[in-house]
Amino acid sequence: MRALKIVVISSLDGGVGKTTISSALGVEKGMALLVDMDWEKADLSQLFRAPRKPGWLAPFLKGTAPYLHRVNPMLYVMPGYEAYEIYQREGEDAVSGFSEALLEWAEFFPKFVAKLRIPVDVVILDTPAALRTEILAKLQKMGAYNIFVADRRLISRISDIKSEQYRRYLTYSSLAVVNMLEKDELKMAKKIAPVTIRRVKIREYYGEAIANDLLRERENKKSIEHIITRIKTS
Repeated sequence: MRALKIVVISSLDGGVGKTTISSALGVEKGMALLVDMDWEKADLSQLFRAPRKPGWLAPFLKGTAPYLHRVNPMLYVMPGYEAYEIYQREGEDAVSGFSEALLEWAEFFPKFVAKLRIPVDVVILDTPAALRTEILAKLQKMGAYNIFVADRRLISRISDIKSEQYRRYLTYSSLAVVNMLEKDELKMAKKIAPVTIRRVKIREYYGEAIANDLLRERENKKSIEHIITRIKTS
C-alpha cells in the first residue's frame, strides 16, 4: 500500500463548502477515509448517514476505538457526533482539547489505517471554519496537505483586515480553492486561485449525491481531478 497522505480541508469563513469539497474528493478518488472533525456542525457524518456511534473522540473520552462507517469498499467515514454535542454544551471552552486531539490523530492515522488493513491511502479531515493558525502550522510541519477553501469573498473587494486574515491562512495552505462561483466570476477567480469550483444545483442532500452533482459539471470534475493529482504528487 502506498504511503498514507493526510489532507486537511480548512477555511477562514463558514458556509464555503468544505464538506462538499471533502465529499467530492472522497467519492472521486476512492481509497479514502473522511473524518468529520468539524465540531461546529458534524455535517459530514450526517450527509453520509453515519450511525450515531463513537467517532474520532472515542479514544479520548472512553478509551475505545472509533467506529468507521463503510460507504463503499473504497470509502469510509469516521463520525464526529460526540465532538459536535460537546461543542454545543461547552462552546469555545472545548476547542483547545479538540485541537490537541486532532493533532494526535494526524500523527496516529498511518498506524491506525495499517492496523485495520483497510484500502485507504488518503485521510481527509473536514475541519471547522477558522481553525487556529497555530494548529495549521503544526499540521504543515507534520507534512499534512492543507486545502484552503473560500468562496467569492476571496475575490471581492474586502477590508484590509479581512485581506490580512486571508493572507495568514493562505500562508499555511498547500492549495487554494474558490468554491460556489457563478459563471461570470470564474475568470476573475482563476487569476487568484489555481482551482475554481462553479456553483451547482444540489438535488439531494446525501454525501455521494452531492459529490455527484458537483462532479457532473465538466469543469468542476476537472478541478477535483486536479486537486487529487496535486495530493498524489505532494
